[in-house]
Amino acid sequence: MGTSRTICDHLGMGKPAHVTLSGDIAGDYIVKDKRPDGELTLVPDTSAEAVLGRLGHTPATLADLESEYGPVLPADGEG
Repeated sequence: MGTSRTICDHLGMGKPAHVTLSGDIAGDYIVKDKRPDGELTLVPDTSAEAVLGRLGHTPATLADLESEYGPVLPADGEG
């Protein structure tokens, strides 16, 4: 009959398995499917962190923000 497949279902189980490839198709990928014979189906990691990393962006630090916009003032109780 058909070939048995196991689908990696990571809902509610934390982050899905990740792999990093080098060579012609270098980059970060997520394991979408894993078959009993060990064959994997990979999809590009499209998380915000992965996309920003591919673009060479890093999160701003408080010092970066203050150098650009001036000192961060304490909260004034509004909100």
